[in-house]
Amino acid sequence: MENMLQNINLIHRYLSLSIANEFDLNIDLEDEYTFTQNIVSKKTIIAATFTNKILVFPELKLFLSALISEINNGKCTVDFIRERIRYFEGIKQQSFRRIV
Repeated sequence: MENMLQNINLIHRYLSLSIANEFDLNIDLEDEYTFTQNIVSKKTIIAATFTNKILVFPELKLFLSALISEINNGKCTVDFIRERIRYFEGIKQQSFRRIV
């Protein structure tokens, strides 16, 4: 992903909404990952620093690891992430309307 450090909030929202959509969980991801520099490539990457909050759910750990890997490998562009956020927020709105 281009300009990863400039899109920290966008990435955080994408990861949070992806988890909420997939697992119906609202998890605070603070301290679950950090931004650092790859020693070899010097590119900014996301490094998982999972706490027990994530580690006790193997499926969640695997899912979040896969999302982070896709971002680190450049498979998620800023435009893709923005589109997914809009999609997840649309689903949330539709669910809310059904309940009301």
